[in-house]
Amino acid sequence: MRKQSMKVAVIGVGAIGGPVAAHIAENQFDITVVTKYPDLAKLIQTKGIKLQGLEKERYVPIKAVPSINQLEGKFDIVFLAMKAMDACGAAEALLPYLMEDSVVVTLQNGVVEEEIARITKPHRVIGAVVAWASKMIKPGAIERTSDGAFYIGSLGNHENKNRLREVKHLLEYLLPTTVTENIFGALYAKLGINAGINGLGALSGLAIGEIVDNERYAQLFMGIMKELFTIAEKENIEVFQLNEAYHPRDITLSDTDSPSDIVKKHMLLKRIFEPYRAVKSSTLRSLERGQRSEIDFINGFIARKGTELGVLTPINVHITQLIKEIETGEREIIPSNLDEL
Repeated sequence: MRKQSMKVAVIGVGAIGGPVAAHIAENQFDITVVTKYPDLAKLIQTKGIKLQGLEKERYVPIKAVPSINQLEGKFDIVFLAMKAMDACGAAEALLPYLMEDSVVVTLQNGVVEEEIARITKPHRVIGAVVAWASKMIKPGAIERTSDGAFYIGSLGNHENKNRLREVKHLLEYLLPTTVTENIFGALYAKLGINAGINGLGALSGLAIGEIVDNERYAQLFMGIMKELFTIAEKENIEVFQLNEAYHPRDITLSDTDSPSDIVKKHMLLKRIFEPYRAVKSSTLRSLERGQRSEIDFINGFIARKGTELGVLTPINVHITQLIKEIETGEREIIPSNLDEL
């Protein structure tokens, strides 16, 4: 791989962007990271990003700048690793730094790929599913909390095999990476889980275990999944199996489910999330900090797709509306919010 001539940028150095950037930097690539915080950019450039948890504890210094407009030259590969609601603005700002064959790799929670493609052109977008967990202990210090994998793919017919191989190579310095021709199937698989955990958790303030233990909340989760599958079927997208232990359809309500089928799905849902019982969703944590959430790209994405396709998605529509009320201060985060769904 042409390390000397390839230029890489990572925009956002939080829980996902930090480990991605550090592993690429350790393998001697020309890489620059962008963070909107000048003090953090200085820290990363001098002392480095701190990795810990499942990573060997170490510091990895990387060239860093505090804004996209301080990048220099054109970049071959750019990883977008900021919050979903900031991704489109970043893509706009990146245009002067892209060549015709440059690619932008999306690492967001939620689905942003179509929006990014409208800005950068579809052939430049490589969708990515991050199937592992990490958390930022403090700015510049990242704890990777699980192993896992990446799934990457081009959009539709806009395939760039050489760039896909290069992106796969870069990400595999961190974790195994699979190239799929069904990237939206992979994105939708993660989206369904995110919509259930983030939507219900953010409305209620409950941890994952408290959601999946409750029979009614678990059925709401499975109803969210059902709405996603209805959209996928309308779009002829085959939802991907990201985890070898179960297929997303196994925790999705069906019109043909018997009472015993629903009980079995509920029990599976509890087993899947047993290791994460105490975890609170990222959307809930954002709301508790008084920040905007990514709900427009999670439950809100399902709701918008439903409108576009003429598919009813009442649970996701209602969740999105109620979380918007929390964001504006009109509603509290309390478990009884779930009674309105």
